Amino acid sequence: MSAPARGYHALRVAAVIDETPDARSFVFELPSELAPLYRYKAGQFLTFQVALPDETILRCYSLSSAPETDARPKVTVKRVEGGRGSNWFNDSLREGATIAVLPPAGLFVLRESSAPLCFFAGGSGITPVVSLIKSGLKTTKRRMRLIYANRDVRSVIFRAELDALEREHPDRLRVTHHLDDKSGFLEARQALALIAGFEDADFYLCGPAPFMEMVESMLVAAGTKRERIFIERFISLPSHQEVEAENTLAASEVAGQLHPSVVMIHLDGRTHRAPYCAGDTVLETARKAGLEPPFACEDGYCGSCAAKLVRGAVKMHKNEVFSPKEVEAGNILTCQSRPCSAELEVSYD
Repeated sequence: MSAPARGYHALRVAAVIDETPDARSFVFELPSELAPLYRYKAGQFLTFQVALPDETILRCYSLSSAPETDARPKVTVKRVEGGRGSNWFNDSLREGATIAVLPPAGLFVLRESSAPLCFFAGGSGITPVVSLIKSGLKTTKRRMRLIYANRDVRSVIFRAELDALEREHPDRLRVTHHLDDKSGFLEARQALALIAGFEDADFYLCGPAPFMEMVESMLVAAGTKRERIFIERFISLPSHQEVEAENTLAASEVAGQLHPSVVMIHLDGRTHRAPYCAGDTVLETARKAGLEPPFACEDGYCGSCAAKLVRGAVKMHKNEVFSPKEVEAGNILTCQSRPCSAELEVSYD
């Protein structure tokens, strides 16, 4: 294995579990000294540095374990046709091997509420959802419903675990399986019927893009407030070359605009004055100043680098995390935000 990049740590694979013919789970050992750094919330993900023969790529995979019920962190990876990361995990990563891993990140977590929970999962989208279900059953009294769509019965990940959870909590959890080979693709009218009695729930969606778009549209049409709809999108991170090309383009868009000489950054309870270089993102500015803010994908998808805009203005090149309302409230992705005002102050805290 090549040396881990800054922020990554080499974790040993404690076990590999065959879940379905095309999906495996990977359980990781955590040395005691790293345990505090790798504490996580149900629904979060890990970012991996995968050393392929021709290049090193980054891949994010959701944790299918829950901190309240599982002794060790576990991710589950389903093969994707042509997927360099998913196929490498399934073909090459073995028990006893080590891999470079960033600490947990992600915003697809349970919010503080007593509202019921309704989950829509498609295929490998069950990975963060099963984590949320296990955590929710252990730490809350909320009623839960899971609608889980797959192409056929052989594709159902965690079937035995879901059956056991439903048996153990018959008054709180109901699981509905939808199999495409028997019933066709799940349609909006069917999805609407399945949420009966859960109209006031918090909804968590994860799966293929068309599946999530259908469910989200159905929920909005049914009158569900957008702040009660939580979506996790699986993405393949771009190569370092693609990121550099995008950064060059984005930097050119703010060239000549007003920018500060110093960015005020609040991080870990302290305030830092970070010198600003024209064209840099807020994240780059923080790191050049020797700070260690949270980040993962650096491409505007994961939300790990989120911060609050305290003063000034930025231009966000890409944003797949925050709604327009959240952006208006001052939420920014520092990996995609470049200053466009004479003064700038942001807070990671």
